[in-house]
Amino acid sequence: MKVFKSVSGARFLVALAIPVSMAFAADSASAQSRNRDRRDSDERILDWQGQVDREIRIQITRNRASVIEVGSNERARRRVNVREAIPNRPGTLRVEVLQGRGRVDVIQQPSARNGYTAVIRLRDPDGGAARYRIAAFWESDRRFDRRRR
Repeated sequence: MKVFKSVSGARFLVALAIPVSMAFAADSASAQSRNRDRRDSDERILDWQGQVDREIRIQITRNRASVIEVGSNERARRRVNVREAIPNRPGTLRVEVLQGRGRVDVIQQPSARNGYTAVIRLRDPDGGAARYRIAAFWESDRRFDRRRR
């Protein structure tokens, strides 16, 4: 580490550090803004929380959700809130993990072929159950929305 013998050298270092730190802060704020804009443009469909020991699947059809227990050690303590029905139009379901240590995937996207039914899989590979909180968002297919206008 270099020790400055003059005050002007220390001022130069501080003057250099401020723009660099401001650039990092601007990049971080820009990324947060993009994520917030994306979340705001998507329609929040579902909130779910509960314990997962091995694997569960959440099947969402219209405005109903049911839990399919794949692992034999699954617990029944869960809470689901279906905020909006899945629209009967092209789009993509996206899941945001708010809490949890394993993998969460959308393994079936809603489409006309499957009656607009989505399936979300939560897998916890570690020993013992873990608490999970997820939110599912619907992003409408913009090409479809433009054709309807």
